Amino acid sequence: HRDLVARMKGRKLPAIGRVEVSIIEEPTPELLSFTQGSLDLIGIGGDTARRVLDGERLKAEYVQRGIVHHRGASPYLTFTYFNIDDPAVGGMSNEQVALRRAIAMGFDNGELIRVLFAGNALPANQLLPPGVSGHDPSLPVKSLYDPAGAKALLERFGFRDRDGDGFRERPDGAPLTVLRATLPESWYREVDLLWKKNMEAIGIRMNVQQQTFSELLNLSLNGKLPMFNLGYRPLAPSGYEILQTLWGKAPHDTNPSRSRLAEYDAAYEKFVATPDGPERVALARKMSELAAAYVPMTLHTHGIANVLVQPWVDGYALSAFGASWKYLDIDLAKRRAARK
Repeated sequence: HRDLVARMKGRKLPAIGRVEVSIIEEPTPELLSFTQGSLDLIGIGGDTARRVLDGERLKAEYVQRGIVHHRGASPYLTFTYFNIDDPAVGGMSNEQVALRRAIAMGFDNGELIRVLFAGNALPANQLLPPGVSGHDPSLPVKSLYDPAGAKALLERFGFRDRDGDGFRERPDGAPLTVLRATLPESWYREVDLLWKKNMEAIGIRMNVQQQTFSELLNLSLNGKLPMFNLGYRPLAPSGYEILQTLWGKAPHDTNPSRSRLAEYDAAYEKFVATPDGPERVALARKMSELAAAYVPMTLHTHGIANVLVQPWVDGYALSAFGASWKYLDIDLAKRRAARK
């Protein structure tokens, strides 16, 4: 940040008196507030990214207004967890593990990134994202998506369509219906359609349960959600918070899948006591392999951060763990003039 430091020399710190955070739940009104000058900076993704970016670059109309685009890797993981205590998708029998693995193989994660993230995400190939010390950059980024393989796996373990209605039954002949929890928002409706289309393609009937985030969290804490998508950003350089989500001794608000695997727990406890280096990376890799084998969650994306900053804002910098506010300064006169 040499240029940034040079520009800010002689300024008294902190340069701003207070920080105001606006809670705007839908991306369209959030972008509108930014373009009208009511927000000094905004993080973008999904449909908003398609509106303001051409690929990885800011559209000319925004560049001409002096808006600055910051882009970089973000240490974030999105995933869908499976409740291991749920009778439909839980359990550690070979059949139930095969069911979860087939669901993971049947979901088109690449389509999720292309269409719903507008390419602004990386396919997750391990639990720890780039930017944390346990991440293994040598692991290949390989798509799990294999609907033919998912069908073969389901057939092998007895999940077959016995009545000819196009949907599979369980090995004992009982109906198979998978329930996925989701939010009543436009972005999630598109994700729901992708999930349902992908599951129907491999013969699994999926229903969607829409409720507010707070209601879904309460259901999750009480073990009443079979599947729910979440995202975590580590707050420490080791990324241990993400690994903790599958630690069997963690509370249910941290370990919503209620995963309990002795081998994973031992690796996690050794990881938090191991300094940065090859041994820590190897332990994180082992935990990722165990998660892929037993599928308490299916991984979706690692983050790419895109932040738009108004021309009257100086001193903003995007770091691995979010914005650097140390030098941030806002020219209020320029802001007022632009809004007029």
